[in-house]
Amino acid sequence: MALPRFFKLSKPRQFHYEPVFYNESKERMQERIREAEQKLDVKSDGQFRRTLTRGSISSRHLGKRKTAKQSTIRLIIIFFFLLLISFLLLYF
Repeated sequence: MALPRFFKLSKPRQFHYEPVFYNESKERMQERIREAEQKLDVKSDGQFRRTLTRGSISSRHLGKRKTAKQSTIRLIIIFFFLLLISFLLLYF
């Protein structure tokens, strides 16, 4: 009759070796392709990516302004909340 174990014993690690084959010309070719894709801003399937769309610059600018306004409002609310707590602690 076996007793239940509290800890699970780990199995020994097995040796795993994968031989690596290095093809220098293939590596150089892939590096040149990768550099050309970055330079021309081309997707891997051969299509060009659109980085600028209609209204993308103005929407990005408005988004930054909106987050700055929200953080300012949040800071003011926290300040008044801390002021209220300090008032209550000092006078009550």
